[in-house]
Amino acid sequence: ELPDRASGIRVTGQEDFIMKTEITELLGIEYPVIQGGMAWVAECHLAAAVSNAGGLGLIAAGGAPAEWVREQIRETKKLTDKPFGVNIMMMNPESEKVAKVIVEEGVKVVTTGGGSPEKYMADWKAAGVKVIPVVASVALAKRMERCGADAVVAEGCEAGGHIGEIIPMLLGPTVVDAVKLPVIAAGGI
Repeated sequence: ELPDRASGIRVTGQEDFIMKTEITELLGIEYPVIQGGMAWVAECHLAAAVSNAGGLGLIAAGGAPAEWVREQIRETKKLTDKPFGVNIMMMNPESEKVAKVIVEEGVKVVTTGGGSPEKYMADWKAAGVKVIPVVASVALAKRMERCGADAVVAEGCEAGGHIGEIIPMLLGPTVVDAVKLPVIAAGGI
């Protein structure tokens, strides 16, 4: 077994390549691959396909109504028995309702963007939901750590050009150095 602190990857034996990281263990997935929460693209079929392939598929709530999100969760459960999550954009006018749907439907992972998830974190944590906010700065990563996040996504300006001002290859390492949480780098990788 060869540990690699920088990547968190442990490889055991050549004949049975197993990739284990803090993220794979936290989320119960085979590979440290998390699908992006792309509004109106990341729906039940894509989420289930990614999860079935060993990553973490995400349903993107975007600006969608809460009942659409509920339907997508139920359809995803029909298509996979593997872990999947919901990405909730906090600016969604129905974010409060979507936050409740996540608990009611037993979703085990939520990623968040477009605002702070702080007001929902206690309810999600009480329901056993793993909370992974998207952050664009070290300051926000530290704040999410204090609020009880399970991990953070350090997403830079190359993620569709709509978050932060730092490229992920600079943001990721600075966030890793600043928090004790697992850090997922995203955007233009």
